[in-house]
Amino acid sequence: MSDKIDIAKRKESVVFSVRVEKDLLDYYDTLAAKSNRSRNELISLALEYAKDKFNITE
Repeated sequence: MSDKIDIAKRKESVVFSVRVEKDLLDYYDTLAAKSNRSRNELISLALEYAKDKFNITE
């Protein structure tokens, strides 16, 4: 068994603000409490998941 731990280099993060409806914020606050993850982490995961799901039609 190896005593080494591989740690990936973090990508640069930036701060931005976004307006959402209160019920969406409440949802992520509840999910954060239940999952022991930060709201920021969960929203970041959701954004990462959603980025390939959009289809722009003209």
